[in-house]
Amino acid sequence: MKHWLLLAGLCALSAQAAEPAAADRFERLKALAVGEWQGEAANGATLHVNYKTISRGSALVEIWQPGTRAETMTVFHRDGDRVLATHYCAQGNQPRLALRQGETDFAFEYLDATNLQDSASHLHRLVFAPAADGGLQREETYRGASGEETSRLRLRRTAAVP
Repeated sequence: MKHWLLLAGLCALSAQAAEPAAADRFERLKALAVGEWQGEAANGATLHVNYKTISRGSALVEIWQPGTRAETMTVFHRDGDRVLATHYCAQGNQPRLALRQGETDFAFEYLDATNLQDSASHLHRLVFAPAADGGLQREETYRGASGEETSRLRLRRTAAVP
């Protein structure tokens, strides 16, 4: 009986220790990203990205190319001791990614997806790296039948959202 109580206590302590880590990382991600950002694609096109919190700060929404036909959305939120991202892709699939533990950047890795057809291209990795000048390096890797393709975008904040 004592062993079960000790085991239950240790499990409770490890769950409590893990949860603040996820909470802290999620708060850091929100603080980093909230606002309007702009970057230049490899082809020279200007890209606009907006970040805002919703649901009393429990979710962070990223909207690419707001107000255009190319608009996509990724929603970041906590799930117990982890941080998840669900990407609503223009290709019609919805990959879910989980924040990797122990990373200095915010690296999200593929977990699963809905509406994903065999061999269809989908977001497989997403990384945010804050820059010393206040900018944001964003890297995304898509995986499909023809392999992986990674793109990098340097974003600069154009407006902060309170």
